[in-house]
Order: sequence, then structure tokens, then C-alpha cells
Amino acid sequence: MVTMKNHKRSFIHVGNHLAMDLINTQFACHGETVDLLASFDDVHQWATEAGITLTTSHDDADIESVWLLREAIKTLMTNQSDQQALSEDAIDVVNKYLCHAPMQKRLETVDEGVSLRPLYQTLTLDQLLGKIANEAAELLTSPQNQQIKSCSNEKCILMFLDTSRGKKRRWCSMEHCGNRAKAANFYHANKD
Repeated sequence: MVTMKNHKRSFIHVGNHLAMDLINTQFACHGETVDLLASFDDVHQWATEAGITLTTSHDDADIESVWLLREAIKTLMTNQSDQQALSEDAIDVVNKYLCHAPMQKRLETVDEGVSLRPLYQTLTLDQLLGKIANEAAELLTSPQNQQIKSCSNEKCILMFLDTSRGKKRRWCSMEHCGNRAKAANFYHANKD
């Protein structure tokens, strides 16, 4: 596995779900798995891009917790997508992090109405992992679990929640794999 250090590019947010986007911090490139989360700085950047503010008091030892949860969620989502029994070991890992989910909310007045908002605006790493575990668990236990898919490109390892109208989405994104597939099909159709 290759890790990307000191990269300044954006992460891949094509999963339509926070847990899917965490899974997609690993992707395939030229037959190798690339890991975009090599340090807490990477996790911080990923969370920021996902609209989550993190505290900055962490060290790189915490990254193993992120990797562990990511792998467990990927296993469960793959099991669900492939219509297999869910891994008990992966369930145990997700359950370990669920207790840290920041569930507390408060009512706030907004314009002329009221809104229910999270109590914590800035999360610790444990709270972030709890939030991701909670969202993964809610997805797995909802009717939407039938919409968990892997990209149809054999070389791509990205996953997504199919929120398209007809539920027929096949590609992680048209920009990545969809256009390549269309171009390849066009080339082969017009080659003769």
C-alpha cells in the first residue's frame, strides 16, 4: 500500500455518505492501493472538507484508530453490497466506536423558526470516529442499505450510496470511471 504524504489535493467525496467517504480515502492507482490518510493532519483535512471541525490536539498514534474503523466499515459495507452475512469482528469494531458518538443536540432559534443542532461544534478524534460509526450503523440498519454499491470498474475500489433517481448508478463518478468506460465503449464500437 502506498501512502500520500504532504499532498495538498482534495479528497474524493463521491460516496454520498460520510462513512462511504471515509472508505474512499483509499483508492486504486496502477494496481496499488493508495492511502490518503497517513497522519492526523490528513484526517483533519478530510474532516474539514466534509464540513466537520476537529480539535487539533492529536498525534499520529491516533491514525491507527481511523484505519481500524475504516477497514471495519468497508468490510460491513462490502458484505451488505455483496448480500453476505455481516462480519461479527467488523461489527465489534464499529460498536467500540459507537459509544463516542456525539449524540447530544440543542434547539436554537434561526430566523423566525427553530432548529435542532449538534451540541458540539468542534469534535475530538474519538467523537469524529463515533459520528462516523453511528452514521455507518444507521445506514446498515436502514432501508437505504440496499443502495450501497461498489464502482462497476473492476480496477476501482471506491464505494458509494446510490442516491440516483432510478437507483441504477454504476460508477463512483462520471468524472473518474464513468467517462473512461463510455470512452472505451465508444472506441470499441467504432473500431471496426
